[in-house]
Amino acid sequence: MKKNNSSIESTIFHGTIIIIIVGIIAKIASFISEAILAAYLGTTSQSDAYYMVSSIQQVIYPMLSVGVWMVFLPMYKERLAKDQIEEADSFANKVITLSTIISFVATLAIFVFSDNIVAIVAPGFSTDTKILCSKLVKISSPMYIGIMVAAVYSAMLQCHNKFLGSQIREIVTHIPVIITALLFYNRFGVSALAVALAVGGLVRLLVQLPFVDWGYRFHIDLRIKDHNLAVMFRRLPSALISEGINQFNTLIDKVMASSLAIGAVSSLNYATKLSNVFSGLLSTSIATALYPQVVELAALNKKKELSILISKIIKLFAFIMLPVTIACILFSSTLVSVVFERGAFDNNSVNMTSGVFACYCIGLFFIACNTVLSNIFYGHGDTKTPMYTSMANLIANVIGNVVFISIWGAKGLALSTSTSAMISFGFRMLLVRKYISLSMRNILGSITKILLISIVACIIPKALFTIVHVNAFLELGISAITGVLVFIGLAKAIKLPEFNELLSLIMKKGKR
Repeated sequence: MKKNNSSIESTIFHGTIIIIIVGIIAKIASFISEAILAAYLGTTSQSDAYYMVSSIQQVIYPMLSVGVWMVFLPMYKERLAKDQIEEADSFANKVITLSTIISFVATLAIFVFSDNIVAIVAPGFSTDTKILCSKLVKISSPMYIGIMVAAVYSAMLQCHNKFLGSQIREIVTHIPVIITALLFYNRFGVSALAVALAVGGLVRLLVQLPFVDWGYRFHIDLRIKDHNLAVMFRRLPSALISEGINQFNTLIDKVMASSLAIGAVSSLNYATKLSNVFSGLLSTSIATALYPQVVELAALNKKKELSILISKIIKLFAFIMLPVTIACILFSSTLVSVVFERGAFDNNSVNMTSGVFACYCIGLFFIACNTVLSNIFYGHGDTKTPMYTSMANLIANVIGNVVFISIWGAKGLALSTSTSAMISFGFRMLLVRKYISLSMRNILGSITKILLISIVACIIPKALFTIVHVNAFLELGISAITGVLVFIGLAKAIKLPEFNELLSLIMKKGKR
């Protein structure tokens, strides 16, 4: 069924709100988990081994799940839009069957070749740390069972506008780690946490199944001679490579950090987790809710409507992410201290992590925009362009790493990630013109105005607390309120269009 623009915006808004709410709860669960782990592990060789396992998972899981999701969703959504329900169900059955088989093969390969994997991703680890890391990889390997299947179900749920069902897995996956750390760490050590990772991976899939309530029933289907499957698997390799490269960008930072001082890998992990809170809650939520609508507009060949929508999204990201970026940079030490400083996470850990966190935050806006721009290519069935842009991003990051690590150490690795995101943003903005028309002059004008008022809004509270010293929690609270009020005041004073549009949308939805 075709939708008008109002219906599409309503669906995006509805989905975004649900995803944000679930995301907030998931981030809270993640922070509880990270804070507990930081207290037990600190920045030690054990924490380096555990977080390297987590980093491996952060590469493999998104590569398989997001790669499948990006390719499967538009094909499944297209059939639903044409009311081809039986064909959509048949296609889903075949994809789930093959995905299950692939997940088991991947899990077995990770278990068997754990030593080789660790040797590649952590060449700078000591022998004892490598042995421990390999052991943890083996123990946690069952978490990869069903990861592709979970991605398929997530895409199906999202196409049916069941955003809660598609996202709730992000909450429950942290629960086993929290419980295990509190109840079993003192007795079984870091190995218990690896078991928790495996359990969390399986729960991620199972929790989605109760939401599949539109009449679909899975049954094994090995009839692989299918045109739809052939199209999907032609597109899948480049999608997997693209997402794998995106995640490898994060892993390569940790690989190079493994040759630095003890705790460098852990500081990168903590900084990444914290920066993801600010990038994930809004930007990822909007991008996730937006994707099915991009697919639909592309299928209906509504280029003008899609261009207007994407332009608004980029400006919205600037309006929210740029002030957040400036605030995170200026208050990086205070933020890291409030979130992590307890137990083994001491002042030295704060100093290591806060600098890395500030450098990661520089790229928040660009990373958010890159996700949305990539969705336009995927929505048009183009999986090769995102692969090429990801490769260019990887090359830029590696070059930056080599240059910056010798100057700033771990902070240089984070700065390189942000710099490569900026370059990738410019690259994608040029290539996306193949499908939509975006006014670069108009977008850059809005970004410049927002950046200037963001700097002013954040410098004022920072200057205040440079003179007056208070409790860290109080400093963050007062600074947030002051900064928001100044930012809104300046936005109104210069009659910033993005502020008026956002306010109008909120008021309109509030009345509804």
